[in-house]
Amino acid sequence: MDESTAPRPRRGRYRDPQAHAAVLRAARELVAELGYHKVTMERIAARAGVAKMTLYRWWPNKAAVITEAVTDQLAPGPQPDTGSVREDARAHVTDLVRTLTLLGDPSIVAGALVERGEAGRAELRDLLKAWSEPGAALLRRGIERGELPDGLDAGAVIDSWLGYALYRVVFLQSAPTEADLAGLVDALPYTGREA
Repeated sequence: MDESTAPRPRRGRYRDPQAHAAVLRAARELVAELGYHKVTMERIAARAGVAKMTLYRWWPNKAAVITEAVTDQLAPGPQPDTGSVREDARAHVTDLVRTLTLLGDPSIVAGALVERGEAGRAELRDLLKAWSEPGAALLRRGIERGELPDGLDAGAVIDSWLGYALYRVVFLQSAPTEADLAGLVDALPYTGREA
């Protein structure tokens, strides 16, 4: 084997899979027990049984650790098809708000993502994008079943739902109530041919 084909040693931030999993588990547990604001890098390291410097080699700050720890919980789950666009839409916006308030305080998920600068903003955009397509799909089903008018711009409706949720959670720091969300969904231009 000559020098050009010899395997090169791995450079960068090697993550031991067991330690990595322990850190993410510790972060989730601590957020659930203490709330986001009381979690520190020191507490995460102690719970995970790793050195604090290990955390800083892998993540720049607490927000990055917690964001990675809860990412799988932020994606939309399976979307119901109850046969009623109104019921499906209510479930969708309720799940969206539940996701944005996952860690307790209404602004924590969005705040943790935004706190991370451009990387966090990109993750927030990806999170919201992941919620757009399932929402648009349920509206298209409603159009196909005749519950909503043919000309309805599903993308604009979804953008308005996402905007409303972010406005309430991030800027007002107040999660919308079930009645608020029902009102949002009830504002759709139903045709009267609901299931």
